Amino acid sequence: MFFSGDRTMSENCEAVQTEKERLEASIKQWQQERKRGQVFWSAVHHSALFGSIICSIAAGAVVQMDDQQMLASALTSIAAVLTGIASYGRFDRKWRSNRLSRSEADRMLVDMASAKPNIDAIREQYKLAIEKHDAEVVGDIDDDPRQQSGSMP
Repeated sequence: MFFSGDRTMSENCEAVQTEKERLEASIKQWQQERKRGQVFWSAVHHSALFGSIICSIAAGAVVQMDDQQMLASALTSIAAVLTGIASYGRFDRKWRSNRLSRSEADRMLVDMASAKPNIDAIREQYKLAIEKHDAEVVGDIDDDPRQQSGSMP
């Protein structure tokens, strides 16, 4: 017989399942955001990178033509601006971080799909993944908050 404050086994299973469902839904949403970020920052990064290369090559070709000094100057300026924006914006870092974070979300979802997922361990992995993602975007890509705190999952 259970006292009024105790929950039955069925209620405990439902509470764990609900917690599992909430964590899984949160990870799936985070995964989708990382996928969108990965696609977006990849497009921005590669557009700036290849745009500057194309403008530089075109400027070199145009300079060989008569009376095309203005166009060559414009293409050279555009190439310099694209390179500067790409460097300052760190688009490559954002693209890479989103890609790596999406992979971490994939791994967590695989763990969630096991017969008896360790919800506490997965929740800790999730928190570390979010922290690592932020550190990768704003700091040095090699900064790993798990190593700084001294705990590796």
